[in-house]
Parts: sequence; structure tokens; C-alpha cells
Amino acid sequence: MAGRGTVQLLLLCLTPALLEAVRINAKGQQVLYLAQGDSVRLGCPYILEPEDNGLNNLDIIWTMVNPDQRLPVSLSPAPHPTSLFLIYQDQKIRYGSVPGLQRRVAFVAQDPSLYDASIHLANLQVSDSATYECRVKKATVDTHLITITVLEKPAAPRCWMDGEPARGGDLMLRCCSDGGSLPLSYQWSKMGGDYAMGWLPPRTVQGQGSGDLMIQSLSQEHAGTYCCRVTNRVGYSQCMVHISIPRIGYSGTRNVGLIVGSVLGAIFLLVLLLSILWALLWYCRRRRSQPVVPTEIR
Repeated sequence: MAGRGTVQLLLLCLTPALLEAVRINAKGQQVLYLAQGDSVRLGCPYILEPEDNGLNNLDIIWTMVNPDQRLPVSLSPAPHPTSLFLIYQDQKIRYGSVPGLQRRVAFVAQDPSLYDASIHLANLQVSDSATYECRVKKATVDTHLITITVLEKPAAPRCWMDGEPARGGDLMLRCCSDGGSLPLSYQWSKMGGDYAMGWLPPRTVQGQGSGDLMIQSLSQEHAGTYCCRVTNRVGYSQCMVHISIPRIGYSGTRNVGLIVGSVLGAIFLLVLLLSILWALLWYCRRRRSQPVVPTEIR
């Protein structure tokens, strides 16, 4: 019994030494896909064990690392100076030498020693794509990794009709975006009525992986506004095109001829009326200007 009591006492004495002094409250490695120009909060809250509270010897180091070359925390070397970009040490905040980050990064908390080493990164650029490590060090060290991939949203696309709509004929709608991180996905839908986004009328075929929409055997049900939405992992952009279906018997060229003929006919009638009016006025003036010859009565 005495031996057993001695072992329990020894374990009790060793328990504080076995406890972690620093522990980051985050699970696993995070992977984020973000849009260029956005802002992000990289979380790194931590706790200290009771026997290791206090401000002395607390270091918080944010670095950009290559996760493929990482070693276990107990074996990993100190961060390379060129990868440091934000440090809290000796109760002071210092910035590292990573180009372009100094003016866009800051600790979320005014005092990072109050159990929050999270940072705010503003105006994200494609060059910010990397794995970020939060390292909190006191009597022990704990780390947390966050991988960020910054992508460009799709550029505003162009929508147009390839050809003229004719009842019973085929019509191709085209959509193209000239910018944005790949892969881009195109989706056409018909707007209006009770139909939700994504609905297309019968006899429409969308090209696989392209912005083409083929409409076959045009009829009145195809008339309306069509929306093309271009998406990738971080956003979308869209454009619209309107289709008007000609009425039965409608001929654009014939209608233009009728309009032109009507206008010319109206002008001709107006000229004719003016000519007749001028002739009457001229005749009346001439009659008035002729002398009156007295008639002799016999």
C-alpha cells in the first residue's frame, strides 16, 4: 500500500509539468478560398494553463510557411526571418519583412496577450495565397495553420445573339467572360413569369463547359430575357440578352418598305395640295388684276 501511495503522490506532483502551458483553440488546418479585394480574419484564440499565466515570456509569431516542408512542433526550427510578418514580443507589436503585408495586416485585439492572437488581413491579393502559421510560445509552443487561396472573381461577361430570331428557325445565344480565375462555369436561365433562376424553355441546349445556348424551332414561348451567369469558387458575374419573336407574316424588309412608301406618299399628297392651293391663289390674283370692260347695252 505504501508503494502504491508513493506512486500516486509522484504522479500528482508531475501532473502540472505534463499539462500544456499554451493551447490554441482551433481544430485542424483551415483551408479558405477568398476573392481578390476581400478581407479576412485569421483566427488564433488560445488559452494558458493556470500555472503559466502572466505576461512574461509570451511570444506570438505569424509567418508564411510551406506546409510540405513542416516538421513536428517539437522538432521544427525557428521561423525564417524573411517569412515573419507580424510579431508580439516583450509586450510590443512589430512587423516583419514580407513585402506588401505590413500596411494590410494587424492584430484583431488591441492587446494580443488577452488570449487572442487572431489577425485581420485586408485587400487580399493573388500573391497572398499561402499557408499562414500562428505560433504562440510561452513555456511550450502551439501552432495553428490556415491556408489561403486568393482568386479573381469572373469579369463581367458579354451576351449577344448569333443571328436574327425567326419563327421556326434556330438561334444561338453566346456568353463570354474574359477574366477571372479558372475554372469558370456558365449557366443560362430565362427570366420572368413564375419561373425561378435556372429554368429554360423546351428545345434549348446549353453547351458543355461553354457559354453557348442553342434555341431550336423558335416560337413565342422563347420570347423574353435570358440571363447568363458566370461563376467560379469565389463569386459570379452576369449579363442579359432579350429575344423578340416576330409575329406571323411579319417581314422586316416589307415593313420598312411600307413605312418608306407611306412617308413618300404623304409628302407627295402634301406637295400636290400646296400646288393646287398656289394655282388657285394665282388664278384669283390674275382675275382681280384684269380691267373690267363695260358692256354696251343696245
